[in-house]
Amino acid sequence: MIVGERILPFRHAGDKNFWLDMIRRLLQAGHEVEALSVDIEATPGDGLPIRHVPQIPIYFRPDARFNAEHSQFGGVNNYVSKTTNVPIILREVRRRQRTFRADVIHFADNFGPATVVLRAISRKVPLTLSAPTYHRNRPLYDAMLLASFSSFAVIVPFSEAYRRRLLELGFPSGRIRRIRWGIDISRFSPPTDDKRAAARASLGLERGKFVVLWTGFTQQTNETDLQEAIRIATLTLERRPLEFIFCFKPEHFKPQFRNFERPGIRVVNAPEVFRSACTAADVFLCPIQDPRSIAAPPLVWPELLAMGIPILTTDTPGTDEAVVDGESGFAVRSSEEARGRLLEIEADSALQRRLRDGARKIAVERFSVDRAMDEYVDMWSALVAQSR
Repeated sequence: MIVGERILPFRHAGDKNFWLDMIRRLLQAGHEVEALSVDIEATPGDGLPIRHVPQIPIYFRPDARFNAEHSQFGGVNNYVSKTTNVPIILREVRRRQRTFRADVIHFADNFGPATVVLRAISRKVPLTLSAPTYHRNRPLYDAMLLASFSSFAVIVPFSEAYRRRLLELGFPSGRIRRIRWGIDISRFSPPTDDKRAAARASLGLERGKFVVLWTGFTQQTNETDLQEAIRIATLTLERRPLEFIFCFKPEHFKPQFRNFERPGIRVVNAPEVFRSACTAADVFLCPIQDPRSIAAPPLVWPELLAMGIPILTTDTPGTDEAVVDGESGFAVRSSEEARGRLLEIEADSALQRRLRDGARKIAVERFSVDRAMDEYVDMWSALVAQSR
């Protein structure tokens, strides 16, 4: 059984696309799977074993990342809402256990310290938990994090940096299993020259224009990171006429972001334009400014790497899972260094080819969803064997 927020039966602009791919592959491999999707709105399962669990938003304080039309997402992105929903989740898990005898229950999201009540079921069925990102942005963060882990047999950080941080906090090494999340590497593949040319034509780009893509907001990024990306773009455009395309998810776009536009900087919020920009892009720009963060990294990173798009990011813990310096991109320490790297890549066609090949190689070797499924099944099977 898999429990998480907004596990939908179709691909969307969220990180649960990983679990959608996992569910499909687990079913194809002959495993029995049921997912409980904790969401404000009920979505039909469309033939997949996904059941809705009602989610209660609590508007504790506005989440600045979401616009007014999508404020409901901010209402569930806080500890108060997550705590309120834990009893609802526990009740639904118990109810489903009467008909779906799960050998293991995996939580794709952390619902906070209130999950201590899950001990009522963890005595009978092993519980595991995904831990994609670490973001110590409030007092007592570490204490609350460890409390939220107490009911789970194994915690699954998505990066080696996060695994090391858990060890520093004194979490038992035997209860940690680092498993990177993954993507369908056949779905995300380098576009042909013809497809790139068509995408560039649809965007009205001049032939040979060097294209830098930014998208957001991804996990752990906010308007501070957006401002840094704009600064990098502005510094670069002082030297060379590159094209920067800033693609916003519908829930994050705000009309004032149009004020960033100038020659060489384009702001868009349409999904079809994002798809064209991905196909046309030469580099993906994604600075992460908060030094307290440990990146997962965001799911869009391996997706773009698999398309042969190298990444330019900040030297932040966890980014090295995807960005191998000089092979699949670069990690920098300042906006000036970022400008230098962009100009270096733009001027060197051999470096462009090497980074494209390296990006694809890292995605295939590290971020295949098939590899992730095998590792999860191995972990779950070992826990089930130990519990019998």
